[in-house]
Formats: sequence, structure tokens, C-alpha cells
Amino acid sequence: MSAKLDRNDSPQSPRRREILAAGSAGAMALALGSGAARAEDAAAGGGAVGVAADGNYERVPLRKDTLRVTAVQSIMRAVRDTANPAREMKANLDHMLDLIDKANGFGGPQDLVCFHEQPIMGWNPWTREEVLRVAIEIPGPETEALGRKAKEYGCYITFGTYAIDPDWPGHLLLNGVLIGPEGNVVANHWKTNNIRGFIPGWDIFTTGIYDVLDRYREMYGEDAVLQVARTDIGNISCSITPGQPDVIRALAMKGLEIRLSSSSGGYSLTEAQTIARHNRLWSVVCNQSVSPEQPGFPEFSGSGDTAIFDPRGTIAARARSVHEEFVRTTIPMAAFRRSRTIPPGVPIEMLRPVHERYVPRDGPNSQASYQPVDAADASRHFKNIRNW
Repeated sequence: MSAKLDRNDSPQSPRRREILAAGSAGAMALALGSGAARAEDAAAGGGAVGVAADGNYERVPLRKDTLRVTAVQSIMRAVRDTANPAREMKANLDHMLDLIDKANGFGGPQDLVCFHEQPIMGWNPWTREEVLRVAIEIPGPETEALGRKAKEYGCYITFGTYAIDPDWPGHLLLNGVLIGPEGNVVANHWKTNNIRGFIPGWDIFTTGIYDVLDRYREMYGEDAVLQVARTDIGNISCSITPGQPDVIRALAMKGLEIRLSSSSGGYSLTEAQTIARHNRLWSVVCNQSVSPEQPGFPEFSGSGDTAIFDPRGTIAARARSVHEEFVRTTIPMAAFRRSRTIPPGVPIEMLRPVHERYVPRDGPNSQASYQPVDAADASRHFKNIRNW
């Protein structure tokens, strides 16, 4: 287990990395990104992208035919004292642990329990200096506490979080984390990329894979760029990918079966339905509840609508309110797999010439050598380096 993280240490201070546990035979998932994959892994074959030519895809045997899933629509409480955040972060973590107990209580044991994007530290428009003090290391004391609950109930737990990584000093990550029933981190997925320029004068400065793409490829290999964790409850992506249908399409080509998308402040329900149907996959989108203790924002702030979508894009379960509640369904994974293939009808030979010539407004590697100090600085920085 990892050493206790000192919240007052600089994120850039030297720390001894722990090697993630390989996982049980039943949870053969790769924890790609955030230092979990090594450069030597890339050299040993990480450059080969995992897309089959025959419609099939890589998977491991399921632990059971039908999965019981709970999406937890819980409050968001932003840390107020970023200089000494330990007490508030522990209170948020304790609330998660209590909700995991309740999710596995009256409703019976669950196979997967999902949380929203920021259950541990909440969200505020912090500066880089402030938010780096509340970001967690993975693995670390928070994932260890959640891991003990996962092991107690034999379930998977997923959540979104700000994260730091000693291999990426100064960078603020926004990751989707999956903890397995053995208590270990089995997936630690970076956000793939950020949508830029959606609020004038304000921009997100978390580092996505696209922001450091060249170095990321060198460290972890091409296959880790679009991450799929192959577990015994299905092939999963925890990447936080709102407004990214092209990314989800590519993940489906790699065999994605369950999209676990954590949200904060709302999401497009129509888009989530379309993505599930278009790629014929299960999708869990977990949003926060009304949050009266969230500083600087009204209680509502885009709350509610936590939902689970089936492969037809039909809503299998949806929150009935904007308050804290459990959204539950069962996923017949074994039956789903019997007819599952990668997307069969993409006319890739028609699309490739256009894709090869397309120049996006926001190019890659935008934070390879510079990390903005706050959202206003991020807006100026990204605007100055646009392709058009």
C-alpha cells in the first residue's frame, strides 16, 4: 500500500512510486496512463493499436452473466480551505464510503457503483496552485479507502477526480478511476482532450492526453492513447469525454462495451443516448445532485439527470429528482456479448482522406512546455496557439 500523502507537500516534490497491482485473474485490466504504463511496456508492443480486423475484439471471461449497477447521484462539496484541505476532503470521502455501504445494503450487493466527476474535492474555479493542493495521487490514501470498500463488497467502484502524477510534475490531470473487487486500481484513465474556448476569457487547464500527445505516446505507447480496461465485468472506459462522439467511436472500434462517464454541472442527455445507440454500448453517466454546501454557486448548478443507457439508446434507468438518489439497473452482459461486434458499417476508406487533411482549430501538445496558472491565462494561451 502507498505511503500517506502529505497534502502540504508540493506536487512536484519527489515521491516514491508504487507499482500498481496486476489485478486478479478475474479483473485483468490495464491501468493505463498516470504512470501506470511504463516506457518499456510501449517498447514491448504498446505501439500496436488493439483493433481487430475480423469484427471481434479482445475480452476476458465475465465474472457473472448479469451485472447489478448503481449510479450514485450525490452532492458536490468544494474544498474551501485549499491551504489545509485534508479535513474537508476526508469528509467528502467518508460520504462516498457511506453511500457505498447504502448502495450495497437494502438494494442488495452491487457489481458496479459509480460516482460523479468530483466527489472528493468538489469543484471551484481555483488557480493551478490551489487545485494542485487538492488533487490526489493514484494510488493513494483515498483509493486505498475506497479499495477496502470494494473488497468488502466484492464490487467495482468508479469516480472522477483531479489527480497529480510524479511523472508529470506541475500538470493537473482529470482522471476517471476504476477500483476492482480486490481493492486495487485497475484503470486510471486520463481525460482524452478538452473542448477549448467555450467560455470567453475562461478555459480549462487540466492536462488531457491530447495536450501532451507526443510525450504520452513515447512513454506509454499508441494503444494507451485511447484506453480500454478489459475487466471481468466488461470492457470499460472511464475517460471523461463529454462532447466527444469521435473518441467514443474509436473506443468502440477497440471493443468498448461499457462507457462510465462521470459528470459535473450537467451533460447532454440526447448526446449520451445517441452515443450509446450509435456505438451499441452500455453507458452510465453520473451527475451530481443539488449541492447546497457548494461555495460560489447556486444549489442547482446543472444537477440531476444521472442515467444509464442501453445499447439501443433507450434510458434503462434515470434519476427521478435532482436530489441524492441511487439510479439502478441490471446489465445482461453475457447476452449482450453473444451478438456484440465492433462497429460494422464505418466506411473508413471514404473517411480517411478527409481525416488526413483535416486541421483542427486546437492542435496537440498545447501544454507540453507551458501550464497556465489559471483559467484566464489558459484562455489567452490556447487562443494564441490556435491553428485557425
